[in-house]
Amino acid sequence: MNRGTPALTSLTLGAMALPLGALALTSLLAGCQGQKDPEPAPQPFVFRSLNLQQRNPLGQPTWTLTSPEARYDLGRRVAQASRLRGTLFTNGTPRYRLSATSATVLNDGELIQLEGDLLIQRLGAQPLVIKAKRARWYPAQNLMVLDRRPVATQDKLQISSDQARFLIDQDKLELREHPLLTRHGDGAIRVNVQSVDWFTKTGDLVAAGPVRGVRTLPNKQHQVLTSPALKGNTLSQILTLSAPVRLVDVSRGAVFNGQETQVDVRQQIISSEQSFDGLLKQAKVHGVGFQLFNTAHLAVVSSHCKLEQPTDSLTANRCQWNWQSDEVKALGNVVLKRQANNQTTKSNRIDGRLGNQGLVVFTSPGSRVNTQMTLKQQSPRPKAKGPGSGSAAAPIQL
Repeated sequence: MNRGTPALTSLTLGAMALPLGALALTSLLAGCQGQKDPEPAPQPFVFRSLNLQQRNPLGQPTWTLTSPEARYDLGRRVAQASRLRGTLFTNGTPRYRLSATSATVLNDGELIQLEGDLLIQRLGAQPLVIKAKRARWYPAQNLMVLDRRPVATQDKLQISSDQARFLIDQDKLELREHPLLTRHGDGAIRVNVQSVDWFTKTGDLVAAGPVRGVRTLPNKQHQVLTSPALKGNTLSQILTLSAPVRLVDVSRGAVFNGQETQVDVRQQIISSEQSFDGLLKQAKVHGVGFQLFNTAHLAVVSSHCKLEQPTDSLTANRCQWNWQSDEVKALGNVVLKRQANNQTTKSNRIDGRLGNQGLVVFTSPGSRVNTQMTLKQQSPRPKAKGPGSGSAAAPIQL
C-alpha cells in the first residue's frame, strides 16, 4: 500500500455525516497497518474539492460550503480550505452568499474561521454587502462575529465598526466599538454613534448616541449635526434624530436648535415639523418647522417666522434664505418694524439680503405696501411762549 497522502476526488459531509466521514477516513488508515515497520506521523489529507453541508430536521439545507482544495487533519478534526464559497439558506431558500480567501473548519463544523477578503451578500431586490477581513462563524448558534473593521453597504450608505455580530437567523447586525455611518458622493456625510443595531431584511436601524454628523461642504467647510440618538432605514435612507438637535454651520454663521429632525440622506434634505430657534449671524430666528435643501442652497422656515435684529424685527407666515446668493424672502402677512422713526411696514412679501455686517437689509419687491412711521416735527416758532409750544411727534401713514 502506498504510504503517501491519498488524494480523494470529493468529500460531501452533512451535519450528521461529519463524524461518519472522519470514521471512513480513519478506516482507510487502518487498512494500511499491515506493515511491521513503525508508520510515520499521519499527514493531513489533501482533497481536490470540498463540499460541506448542513441540513435542518426537515432535510432542508441551512448552509453549504465548497472549496476547490482543502486539507483535513483526522486527529485534530480540522479542515483548511482555500477560495471558499458558501450559501446561507432560510427555509431551504438561498438568502446570503459568502466567499473568503481561506477558512479553517474546526470540530467538523462546530466553528468556522473565515480569513482574507470575506464577502457576504444578501440576495434579493435590495442587495446588501458585508465585507470583513476575519470572522468566526458558529453555525449551530446562527452567529458570525466579524472583526478588523467590517463594513456593511447598501446603496451609497455604509456602516462600519471595529467589531460586529451578525445574527444570521434574525437578519441583524450589531455594530459596536466606534460605529460610523458614511455616505459617499454628493452630500457626503459621516455620522459617529455609540452603537448600532441594523436589521438587514427591513433596513431598520437604531443607534445610541451621542450622535455627531459632519457634512463636508464644497468650500471644504463643515456642517455639524448633533443629537442624543437616531433611528432610520437604509432602504429609504431617511434618518430621524432625537431631540434636542443642534446644527452648526460655522462658515455661514448659522446655528439651529430644534426638536426631532429628519435627514433624507439620498435627497440631502434636513427637516423638522416642530418649533426651533437659531442664529443667522446677528439675526435671531424663530419658527415652527424648517427645511434645509442642501442641493438648492436653500433654508426655509415653514410657518410663524420671526426674525429679530439690533435694528429691526420681522414676522411672516414663511421665510427663506439662499445661503449661496444671500437672498432673504419673507412671505405672507409680513410685518417689518424698524427702530428708526418707529416705522412699521406691512406687505404680502418683503425681500432682503444678508450683508457683510451680518444684518439682513430689507427692501420692498414692489407689491402693495402699508408703512406707518412717527417723525418728530418742529412746530412754527410762536410769538409768545405758551402751552403746546415746541416740537411734537406725529404719526405719518404712507
